[in-house]
Amino acid sequence: MPEKKTESKGFLKEDEHVIHMWQPFSFEVKKGYDYRRANPLSRLTSSLLKTVALPVLTVFDRVVLGSRIDGWKNLRRLRNTGAVTVCNHVHMLDCTLVEQALFKERTYFITLASNFKIPLVRHLIRILGGVPLSADVQTTAELFSEMGKALKKGACVQIYPEGVLLPYCRELRPFRRGAFYLAEENQVPVLPMVITFHTPTGIRRIYKRKPCLRLHILPPLWPDSTLPKRQQIKDLQDRCFSSMYKKITETR
Repeated sequence: MPEKKTESKGFLKEDEHVIHMWQPFSFEVKKGYDYRRANPLSRLTSSLLKTVALPVLTVFDRVVLGSRIDGWKNLRRLRNTGAVTVCNHVHMLDCTLVEQALFKERTYFITLASNFKIPLVRHLIRILGGVPLSADVQTTAELFSEMGKALKKGACVQIYPEGVLLPYCRELRPFRRGAFYLAEENQVPVLPMVITFHTPTGIRRIYKRKPCLRLHILPPLWPDSTLPKRQQIKDLQDRCFSSMYKKITETR
């Protein structure tokens, strides 16, 4: 029988990739996949690798990408609660900026299962807490259930609401509803983050041709529980888009 496929509650479909990378490895999301790394050895290994890799990535991002992170105070409002984090998807390494911002929190990144077939990238994804989004309906439901459990334990779940990566895109693209469905379903806040672009200054003007990246951590937004379920999702999505759009507009 043909595999059942879905847009996964508003997530990206496999054929919507803008950048197509070599995928020589095989990878399949099977029922019972360890999304939350419940296995103690797997969790310990992941934690140790992240502790080693993140400082290296931080230095690389600051030197090569000219990265900077603002809005740290907004993270304090997330104490004692899990959160769905969202960000515009404008660089292949923007996940490393998000991870730097959330370093002290247990973080999961929802990404296409096909990304686990890419050399080197698949290892970076695993180290940073990537979890595969399958096109299969049943495994997608299992993913949502497991991420709900993670949120209830205080973790952060990162989703790119624009879906596809569009390098150095300066406009905020329309959002899919998956992130906001997950937040409403588990009654946790959404933490908006947005990347803006800036002209290189100082020594970076000598070697850098592309704009520098700046990640802004914005105030968290909570679902409005006085609204019906569908309206809660739409309201949260609209408020998040407005918050991110406003920051992009302010920095131009």
